[in-house]
Amino acid sequence: MERFKNLEKVMLSNHKGEVLSLSELNWKAILEAAVKVEEQSIALYTMALENAKYPSSKVFLKQLVDEERGHKKKLEAIMKDRTKLTELGSHGDTVQDLKIVDMLEDTPLSEGADYEAILVYAAKREKSTYDYYKTLALGLKGTKMGELFSKLAQEELGHKNKLEKEYDDCVLTEN
Repeated sequence: MERFKNLEKVMLSNHKGEVLSLSELNWKAILEAAVKVEEQSIALYTMALENAKYPSSKVFLKQLVDEERGHKKKLEAIMKDRTKLTELGSHGDTVQDLKIVDMLEDTPLSEGADYEAILVYAAKREKSTYDYYKTLALGLKGTKMGELFSKLAQEELGHKNKLEKEYDDCVLTEN
């Protein structure tokens, strides 16, 4: 598309609200940041696996680890070959945000956190990741990269949805 040849015209804002052009961020830096986000999620769910008490919870968390590893692998493949842009992301319907943990207090995750605390932290983190990817998608609207981050945003919201259902099943049902 001719109108996106000049990348300086595609604008994004950073976490401080400053507007940055895509040439300042560059494609690779955006993808590298997304890979870091996925690595952090892998580490979080791996830690949660160690604290899960139900076999079904362990299976669930292992699936999340595998999904995040899949995201990371595809993002790294795109960094090497941009033609792989269309291979990442689901093509399904919009995911519903259950908002179960949205009103719970934000607390840092401690070393000895129990499964409940990990689920809340993870769901809130998935919401932050969703917001981050959604912002990138909006800033890159009309581009393949924008489509990529829109798909990733929906997948991360799907993870939040799954975590909130797990919270409902394992925490709220017990209480």
